[in-house]
Amino acid sequence: MVQRGTSEKGNRMGWLGRIGIALLVLIVAAGVAYWYLLADGDVPAATQYKTDIEAWRALVAGDTAELPNDVRVEVVAKDELPFGIVQAAGGYKPYVMARTAFQLNGPAGSVVIDAGMDKDIAKSTLRGRNPTYDEAANGRVIAAMGNSARVVVTHEHPDHIAGVARFPVPERLAERLTLTAKQFEGFRLWAPGGVVPPALANATLIEPQTPVRVAPGIVMIPAEGHTPGTVMFYAKLASGAELLFLGDVAWSISNVTKPAIRPRLVQDYLMSPPENRDKVAAQIRALHDLSLAEPDLTMIPSHDETHIEQLIEAGLIKRIFVIDAP
Repeated sequence: MVQRGTSEKGNRMGWLGRIGIALLVLIVAAGVAYWYLLADGDVPAATQYKTDIEAWRALVAGDTAELPNDVRVEVVAKDELPFGIVQAAGGYKPYVMARTAFQLNGPAGSVVIDAGMDKDIAKSTLRGRNPTYDEAANGRVIAAMGNSARVVVTHEHPDHIAGVARFPVPERLAERLTLTAKQFEGFRLWAPGGVVPPALANATLIEPQTPVRVAPGIVMIPAEGHTPGTVMFYAKLASGAELLFLGDVAWSISNVTKPAIRPRLVQDYLMSPPENRDKVAAQIRALHDLSLAEPDLTMIPSHDETHIEQLIEAGLIKRIFVIDAP
């Protein structure tokens, strides 16, 4: 009897041990999965991605008399996400994703960067909490595009390019529009019925391998990674100020200053097509290093409402587009 009791006790201890080991394995696996999918935002210590600001400056060195002297923003829509979606290991504090377009005005006319989106596109794009849409702001973006000297976009996601795809008078926009060939392919998705207006086939399509001047004081910088057609824009102002419009390379200025990228869960499973993690990480490292080397360069992510509000308060950016810009 003693031997049987001892055997039963040993069996129970064996089962308890196996259950404990199984639980420990599950906890470790969950921790690894959390780190891999949500907490790993590391960028490389060094990068081959070039942020050659001297080359950008050289491209606009002859534009002194035509440099932009006025920068404006329209916030077409907003929603809220946990900051951990924007930046790996960022936690659950709310982050307001502003959906913006920018306008740079000067003697040579206005340049619009990004094109807003209509209400129907906004309904399918705003996936966070407390979504808001400003139809009047989007109307001003569309009107300003029709009177601009140049319209460009940072990439082919709908909250940046749908205003091009659905512009009400394509013939008026075509002569003002500069897209990359990859952006053009992407924006077909947002055209009404999937049909690109014939007039937009006459838009200026470029495929820059190196930075290229697209307007007085403004340089397009290739940055494939977030999407195949992603670019950034450097702008030199008449005041001497220098801006770098990041588009969605970074969603928050914190991505650059920390530096850290979006979590894999977002990059690989929530983005279509998936984001190229290695390329974006290299770009974030380069931008971080550039921010340290050029502290007077103002970097502007498209979606960082808090950062944009601070730039408005500082007087660098104004609200509301000028429709009849010079």
